[in-house]
Amino acid sequence: MANSMNRRRFHPNHRRTKPILPINDTENLVSISQEIFNECEKLKQKLVSLSNDKSEIWIYRQELLDQYEQLILFDLDYAIEKKIEHDLWTIIFKNEISYKQEQLKENNQHQTKRTEIQTSLQNFYEYARGYYMKLLQDVVHSYNFENSICKLTFPFLQKRNQHLNHNRSCKEASMLYFIQHILVHVGDLNRYSNQIDLAKTFYQYAIQTIPCLGQPYNQIAILHEMKNPLSLLTPGQNQLITTYYYIRSIAIKVTFPLAISNLEKLFLRLKDISITRYEQQQQNDFLTLFLQIIAMINLEINLDNIQSFINLFRTMIIKNFNQLNFIQMITIIMFTLHRTLDLLPRSSSSSKNSELQFDIILQLFIIIIEQCLEAIQVPLSMMIIDEQHILPILYLSFAYLSNIQKHKIDLFEHNVFKQKQIMWNSLAKLLRSFGVYASNLDINKGKKESTESLFFKYSDYPLVEERALECFTPLNDILKSYNFKKYIDDETTNEYLSEKDIRQLRKLRLVSILRNLCQKIDDKTKKKIFDHLITYVKDEIVCFESSSPLLQQIPSSNFGVPGDRRTMQKPTTDEQKSHNPNGTNVKTPRGARNVALRQFLEPALAASESASNNRSLNQKNSSNDTISFPPPPPPPPPPPVSHQSFIGDSDVWPRLPSASESKDLFQQQPFDYESRPDSVWSNNDDSKDQFTFQSQTSPHQMLAPGLMFSHPLSKHNSKQQQQPK
Repeated sequence: MANSMNRRRFHPNHRRTKPILPINDTENLVSISQEIFNECEKLKQKLVSLSNDKSEIWIYRQELLDQYEQLILFDLDYAIEKKIEHDLWTIIFKNEISYKQEQLKENNQHQTKRTEIQTSLQNFYEYARGYYMKLLQDVVHSYNFENSICKLTFPFLQKRNQHLNHNRSCKEASMLYFIQHILVHVGDLNRYSNQIDLAKTFYQYAIQTIPCLGQPYNQIAILHEMKNPLSLLTPGQNQLITTYYYIRSIAIKVTFPLAISNLEKLFLRLKDISITRYEQQQQNDFLTLFLQIIAMINLEINLDNIQSFINLFRTMIIKNFNQLNFIQMITIIMFTLHRTLDLLPRSSSSSKNSELQFDIILQLFIIIIEQCLEAIQVPLSMMIIDEQHILPILYLSFAYLSNIQKHKIDLFEHNVFKQKQIMWNSLAKLLRSFGVYASNLDINKGKKESTESLFFKYSDYPLVEERALECFTPLNDILKSYNFKKYIDDETTNEYLSEKDIRQLRKLRLVSILRNLCQKIDDKTKKKIFDHLITYVKDEIVCFESSSPLLQQIPSSNFGVPGDRRTMQKPTTDEQKSHNPNGTNVKTPRGARNVALRQFLEPALAASESASNNRSLNQKNSSNDTISFPPPPPPPPPPPVSHQSFIGDSDVWPRLPSASESKDLFQQQPFDYESRPDSVWSNNDDSKDQFTFQSQTSPHQMLAPGLMFSHPLSKHNSKQQQQPK
């Protein structure tokens, strides 16, 4: 059958006219593929036996290249099975590249010879790139395959008509693997040519094609480890990205073995940096300090003195905050925690101090979570980190901790969790502020409402931070429930989810994770596995409280906004859950952490306070008026008789506290929780005791957009009030 085929060996001058094997021979597909492969093996043996300086090596190399291409275009599944794509890269291209690179090193002193070799090498890079891109186009065209990466690579490529005889079929997995293989090596060729950005683009295309293979991640790490003079990243950022992609190449379904040794070499370069360097240049070396701590933990070096590095790291966290950097940092921490539990491969067989390693890396993890929660408790005027930048970090952190708990049952009984009472109080306040309805999380209650909830409607939707960590082994149990192919950003057919909905979905999932943790019971001991928070439902809203004793010296109960002096006590009975410390029946605060409301109200209150302070100056400016306003009442003894009627009229003047009286208005009069927003009034004065502006143009006094007094104190009103007198 093979002899009946009109097939010939292809030489360079016949490359554009090589025939395509007819599709009618499908019944003998295996035998034809076997014959082509046998010829490839014969040429391969001849080529390996020749040295690179022999002239005839180019003839055999070209013949072997043609045979490989024909087998790939005829039967891709068989070619992948025989690892033809690997031999194509190694024997045809990589060996020649390595030979010329060695020649460059040997002729370092001969500039003329070096320039000639460099030119020859650059031409070979161009030839190899062109060949691989043409091969990719031919394969996609021949097998009538199309996906998003093909559209990006070949935007004008059209699928062949289905009725053509030349169309062949192959497994989708084989096609995707071959596409990724070509994209990786085209990226390598661009990297050899110092086209760094273009190389990274092809590596990212390879990751999008098959996210569960580790080689493209390793290649991106190598890119960032190279010294690129045009890079805008700091050395610390390059080191962080390098470490991140090495661990992504390891913590994946198909690990790239060289990434393990590459990561260890990087850690060895970082382990011996002196701590004095960080004390002198904190701004530039924050990321390097973090990576040195990680290197010391992974290499088990100098663990007795690591606490001084961690203490310095704690002081530098918030002022060096960057969301992308922090997500990469906690990803590296997850990898290290997984390694200490022997859930990921390492260079050495086992760890000698796995328990000590676990304690240190868990302490580092909790420090980052604690500092992130503290960063959003400062007053709004001092806030430098928005809540929406912190939530992805908190969500990934607690998603991982809840996932790893099944590998370490006593995880939340660790001392590092028991010592963080302020952290749990802050987390409970943050979760309460979301105002999540229980019906949105519980499918058994309110089926109609639950099915319309974002939590259930988009249960398979990966958030941005989860999409970036696709196929990451430590989060695999969570990520496997998402449909990454369904929701693609560049597909117009997919359902669009707005930024507002994405933020709400993240809050729902965070509340759900911690609620499930609080309710989870150990099957053996019949005790709660997580007792740092208490959850309950009040007015259909999921509420959280810290189970640790309340700290009385907290300045506010609503993330540091001035004026809110209320404190929340741990509810121990049903009656205490519905009463505040003063015994007043209190409705659960809703939207207390509403940043938009605070940004709207605080300028208005500042304007009101400013008007009150400048009132005396406004009175002086109105001296030409027929009736002048008297000054505020002086402290006891009583004011003169001539002003008694004026001052005694409560409708004219509000009563102001004197200098001798206490200004703690929250203790002297009941606080109406339901009629005003939480935590927006000033520290010293209550909103009821604020002066209003004088207005000459409008019957309504405007304090800020949307805020006004319907009956301001003006000259017109004062005249009307004096007429009956």
